[in-house]
Amino acid sequence: MKIADIKVYLTGPYKKGEPPVQHYRINPSWLSRTEIANPMSIHPEFRPRREMWLGMGGRTIVQVIAEDGSYGLGESAGGRASAEIIAQHFKKLLIGREVHEVERNWDIMWRASMPYGRKGSPVMAISAVDYALWDLLAKTRKEPLYVSLGGAAKDTVQCYLTGNNIEETKDHGFMGHKLAMPYGPASGRKGMNGNVELVKQTREMIGWDVEIMLDCYMAWDVEYTIRMAALLEPYRLKWIEEVLPPDDYEGYSILNKKIASTAIATGEHEYSRFGFQQLLDVRGCEILQPDVQWCGGLTETKKICALASTKAIPVIPHGGGLRPWDLALIFAEVGIPYAEYFIFGEFNQPNPDPIFTGIHFPVDGWFTPPPGIGAGIDFTPDAHDYLYEITGELPNN
Repeated sequence: MKIADIKVYLTGPYKKGEPPVQHYRINPSWLSRTEIANPMSIHPEFRPRREMWLGMGGRTIVQVIAEDGSYGLGESAGGRASAEIIAQHFKKLLIGREVHEVERNWDIMWRASMPYGRKGSPVMAISAVDYALWDLLAKTRKEPLYVSLGGAAKDTVQCYLTGNNIEETKDHGFMGHKLAMPYGPASGRKGMNGNVELVKQTREMIGWDVEIMLDCYMAWDVEYTIRMAALLEPYRLKWIEEVLPPDDYEGYSILNKKIASTAIATGEHEYSRFGFQQLLDVRGCEILQPDVQWCGGLTETKKICALASTKAIPVIPHGGGLRPWDLALIFAEVGIPYAEYFIFGEFNQPNPDPIFTGIHFPVDGWFTPPPGIGAGIDFTPDAHDYLYEITGELPNN
């Protein structure tokens, strides 16, 4: 079966035709509106909130339509840049190609975008299309996506929760809680003390049978991380995540050799198997954390998992429990032990997403294989009230 059309959309900030109503899957979340250490923290004017400088421009939604009218769905966080790449470039390369040739279709997008790609928005664009192609392939086979990806490698998957509102979330059965660190080197010793106090309070609230992990969002440096690891050793951290900018492979290697009290994890802002190979070559971490919707999609993350398996390093996709495509991969891969989950609004409300139906929830901190054919999702009845199509048409000069 051949690809007949590809439609690309961006999410708008509000539902069309209605007064502005905040929706946490459309508008910035607490992650963007709380002081959390980040790469821009060295500039005081941007330190208070990530939303002061983040600006990708909404979710990129992709619909790949086959000759018989069936379609697959995908998305990324690449915003307008990724949407335009898909609409203006990838679409014309893929229409008329076979749906089942996922490897070839991926390679065509990768090679075609080399002059301007290899990292960032172009790879996010590839990821969104790749999601949709895999969803469509599984639908043509009339099977769940995790079956198309190799079949279930496990019956259940335990998940951990990212967020600092521990008092409200500590009793939902998660194996661990990942804290967003509020402070980095720019906040000095006072900030270090604030980080320690947050971890200390969390350990006191959850006890010693639940894990604690730290998300440092590229905001620390080698010296600061070594000092923080020593200060936090009494609280038994499972891992410290993404402490350095993603290109500091040597720095990650130094930390992984020097810090014995906890594991080093990273990879959220790494792109493609080539970047992850560099991390593995220097033994820069003990846990790889690719973001599947950023790093190249399912096709590329399967390769990253294969590379990690040669070093016996587990892969834990960033935000994997939030996205149905990622969850299918988590169940299909032996080397993925956990799923990450966030709570943005009310816990386990019936439909947390205005765009897609079929979102799968954990129960008591555990996921079961996602039900349904393909990724198990479809557009909600009101989805197109939030979507703006990107046609790729350029204005006449």
